[in-house]
Amino acid sequence: MAFIAILSAIAIVVWFYKSALTAGENGIKWSTVGVVGFWIAWWIVKLTVVSGLAGLAAKGAFFGFIVMLLPTLAGLATVYLVRNKLLADAANK
Repeated sequence: MAFIAILSAIAIVVWFYKSALTAGENGIKWSTVGVVGFWIAWWIVKLTVVSGLAGLAAKGAFFGFIVMLLPTLAGLATVYLVRNKLLADAANK
């Protein structure tokens, strides 16, 4: 599942960089904020939710797959909210 998280992080860098350039902002700054937000959310969910559900994940392959995807999904949700906030702040300038 780390492979999916790494691909997501790369996509986030590109997404935030292009969004920043469209908004007339610093692309490196926005990309950094996006990736850091993604990894913080990823690690929080990985260390709390996934570790708590790890015993249940052993009971079925599909449930285990979903549990292992939870950190990436939480990171993507966080990034979506962070991007919307950055875009709103850039529009207010």
